[in-house]
Amino acid sequence: MPKWWPFQKKEESTTLETDAFAQAEAALRTQIKQQQADGVSAQAILYFIENQSQALEKEAQTVAVKGKLRAYDLLYSELRPRVLENLSAGKALEMAGRIEEACQHYEQAVHDQVSTRFPYEHLRVIYRREGKFEDALRICNLAVQNPFLSKRDQAHFQQWAAKLQQT
Repeated sequence: MPKWWPFQKKEESTTLETDAFAQAEAALRTQIKQQQADGVSAQAILYFIENQSQALEKEAQTVAVKGKLRAYDLLYSELRPRVLENLSAGKALEMAGRIEEACQHYEQAVHDQVSTRFPYEHLRVIYRREGKFEDALRICNLAVQNPFLSKRDQAHFQQWAAKLQQT
């Protein structure tokens, strides 16, 4: 490209952006590992990343801010599919009749505090069919405690918890 080309990036700013991104990525990976070690759910980490990204988007777009935004985008794009993978795998295994394996994936999704009622509902139904009423009640109580489920879903599981306590 000729030197006069107006859309050409300056090497100096590209290096600064790359360095800012690398530093932000390393810091964010360390922070996420610490959160995971502390028992923070995957959904809570995703929520944290979303909130931080939204706050950064409102700031002046400096090199450091752009680097942080790139790091947040990268880590969000890595973590989000892992969270959803348990739902997909559980559903596929359940449809194939491999209920025990499906329950393991659904349990992991519950541990991750996913923001959908799907794994909670399926575990409740499976455990109830198998006569594991304590496990069904445990799942309902976890759903009620999940801050990422809607109030309507929490109320649904609260009703089921009350029914299961009577049995």
